[in-house]
Amino acid sequence: MLAILLHQLGEKADCVQRGLRYENVEFEKRVWNPKSELSQEIANANVILIYCRSPRCEILNVAAELRKNKTSTPIVVIDDNNDERTRTKALDFGVNRYYAKPIMYHELAKDLKNLAYRKNNDKGNKWSRAFDVWLDMERRLAKRANHTVALRNKEFALLDFLINNKGRVLTRNSIFENVWDRNANIASNTVDVHINRLRRKLETPSNGKLIHTIHCIGYMFDKKKP
Repeated sequence: MLAILLHQLGEKADCVQRGLRYENVEFEKRVWNPKSELSQEIANANVILIYCRSPRCEILNVAAELRKNKTSTPIVVIDDNNDERTRTKALDFGVNRYYAKPIMYHELAKDLKNLAYRKNNDKGNKWSRAFDVWLDMERRLAKRANHTVALRNKEFALLDFLINNKGRVLTRNSIFENVWDRNANIASNTVDVHINRLRRKLETPSNGKLIHTIHCIGYMFDKKKP
């Protein structure tokens, strides 16, 4: 998933990023500048985490702007000051969740994954596509270059996750956490086995590779070799 951690200029959000990384949730940090326009990348994210460190928390204007533009991206706020005015303002602006410190990161991580999953599986989101691969989410069909690819349920879910994270290096843990139940009793090589099955079904000498192995880390879904 594309998850963005938004913080104000001059404020560090490393502690939040580290806490979530421990729970296998990776965020791309972005600095908010009140003078710049809201980027399309932020509007298209699967989930946005806004970090409020200063009492004024002007960064909450991002939430107001997104909701004004009818953007349904889930927004979660972390308030360093546990300020009631910030909480009221955040909820008035249409954020989905408000957290005050101290944070239980395992609960926050679970919440973020659920919000992102719900957005990805919203009834209005009928297609998932990258390059010449597309998924019909309603009919559970997969195609590459107009040829139907028969996939099992977990292979379909895995491909959907790869498509939604195209061009990003994904660790085996992050793939496991987002595609399988973290409490499931499965073999340690399950991710690799399913990746290999997808490769056999998707990749041929004529249409090229899409799933690349990143040594000692995991995988990347991209047309270009990293």
